[in-house]
Amino acid sequence: MKYPKLKSILIFFSFIIFILCFPVAFVDRIESPEFWIISLCGLFFPILILISVIIFFCFLIKRSKWIFLPLLTFLICYKQISVIAPTQIHYDFDPLKSINSIRILSWNVSRWDERNKEKRGGQSYRSLMLDYIESTGADILCFQEFFECTDPAFFESNIPALKQKGYPYYYFYPSSTLFDGKFQYGLCIFSKFPIVNSFFYTNLKGVHSEGLIFSDIVFKNRIIRVFNTHLESPGLSASDYSESGQLNLNSTVFSKIKNSYSLRNLQAIQAKQQIEKSPFPYVICTDLGDIPNSFAYFRIRSDCQDAFLEKGSGLGRTISHISPTLRIDYIFLKDSLRVKQFQCESLPYSDHYPLIVDVEF
Repeated sequence: MKYPKLKSILIFFSFIIFILCFPVAFVDRIESPEFWIISLCGLFFPILILISVIIFFCFLIKRSKWIFLPLLTFLICYKQISVIAPTQIHYDFDPLKSINSIRILSWNVSRWDERNKEKRGGQSYRSLMLDYIESTGADILCFQEFFECTDPAFFESNIPALKQKGYPYYYFYPSSTLFDGKFQYGLCIFSKFPIVNSFFYTNLKGVHSEGLIFSDIVFKNRIIRVFNTHLESPGLSASDYSESGQLNLNSTVFSKIKNSYSLRNLQAIQAKQQIEKSPFPYVICTDLGDIPNSFAYFRIRSDCQDAFLEKGSGLGRTISHISPTLRIDYIFLKDSLRVKQFQCESLPYSDHYPLIVDVEF
């Protein structure tokens, strides 16, 4: 291929990428659900930026004046680019925790995998999940999609099992119940340290979200407020995927995505209002249901530290399907707290991966 033809192709793609990325640069200010399609463009943002980087180096090698196109894209989208991946190289996670730090685990446990038992001949990953949690040495556990059964005829109870693992203090808010309260689903916080106060806020809870809870936890005579929240997700089902595991981009899928954006943005606004009332340094553990290039991310995070960006590596994928760039689970820190180390483990037990962070004052 001659360079003039290749140059024309590169210029064409540079313009297209700029047009697609330009609205994404302002997505953190767009809370109206009417502009959900702009938020959807954020899903492809990392791929578009990667292509722009390749084009940039092609123009650089050829010393083309058109290099200003990808540069302009980088400049306008700097804020969005900055949340894709860490800019520093970090060492491996040290399983030995400092005595002055608190280890926090946040995990969407997908109802302890109980709904998948039939697929494996009546066996679930529950016992393996409990063993893994114990092995992390975490001091505080934040679970989304937590499942508690009060009738042993159906399933084993999870709260006593975790108390036996060394977590005597807990706060559970069942956002939904079935069978006269025998099946309870919601948000839960467990702690090795005393919990002196807890609260729940329904936060416009939808079909695929669970509200907001917090617990005030005493560590070395200081109080940390730990928030746990699960915002609205699209609620995609098995029928929304092809046999190869690819997402079917049809009207049903787009409708689910659109509706989730409408509710999630409102939830993010109200959740942040509650979070900002905290009189203590705080940590936010969340299944946000959305990517970093979104209104919900920037509203919830605000001026907090993103544990992954501080001490993580790679692209930080937190969910096992759809896309290798999909990061929708987060741990944020505020005030006098800092991130010492961070880890996201790719485990097969839930469709979400567990996040672990060591926090210090």
